[in-house]
Amino acid sequence: MKKLVRNAVVATLLTVAGTTAVVASPAHALPYPKDNESITIVYYSDASRTVEVGMLVYGNCLDDFEYGIRTAYSTINRTTCPRDL
Repeated sequence: MKKLVRNAVVATLLTVAGTTAVVASPAHALPYPKDNESITIVYYSDASRTVEVGMLVYGNCLDDFEYGIRTAYSTINRTTCPRDL
């Protein structure tokens, strides 16, 4: 009986630990653009990255703007702008 209870407790703890590891993810820092760069971050609805739900553009080439929502699923692109801007 003791072995059964111990196994149940261990299984429960492993389940909770596994769930916590999946839920607790680190925050992502936004990259800092160089003097002649702009950063574009496109946010997607899920890991398949097929449905765009938001965008953030900032840096030194274009005016900063943002629309939609931020999610954990994104792509980051650096754009080098011409020197004459």
